[in-house]
Amino acid sequence: MTHAVDAVRALLERAAVASLATLDGGDPALSLVPFVSARDPVRLHLFVSELSPHTAALRADPRCAVMLHDPPIDGDPRSNHALTRLMLQCTARFLTRDEAKREGIEDAYRAKYPIADTLLGLGDFHFVTLTPVADRGSFVQGFGRAFHVRGANLDELHHVKGR
Repeated sequence: MTHAVDAVRALLERAAVASLATLDGGDPALSLVPFVSARDPVRLHLFVSELSPHTAALRADPRCAVMLHDPPIDGDPRSNHALTRLMLQCTARFLTRDEAKREGIEDAYRAKYPIADTLLGLGDFHFVTLTPVADRGSFVQGFGRAFHVRGANLDELHHVKGR
């Protein structure tokens, strides 16, 4: 399992954006969001605009889901069906700018995204922390390599086997 745990950690580090699923007035909605990750326990930190529909949706209902994945491999049509991907159900919590600074989130965001200095100057952007819900995650590392994900650091993987 160590290889799969390492693959989860690596995906959290290398992915630049996540697909964010929210409930917008009870209807499903989907967005792409840049993020930075943290450990002990695992969390994803977003920097969202008040103008984005997902911001209002998260304020109204903090339940959400995220998916991170690797891009398809050029020249390998099978890769579209076997992409490494991590899916997590989460709960969102908005942070003040001071909280984000104290926790090092602002610095991590700056380090990952060169545009951060510009965005940090805009007053309508807010940091949001997504915390995975216990036992509500899955990880796929290709054909026949699907796992249920558990643990505060997403380090308890249980192989899903066919019938």
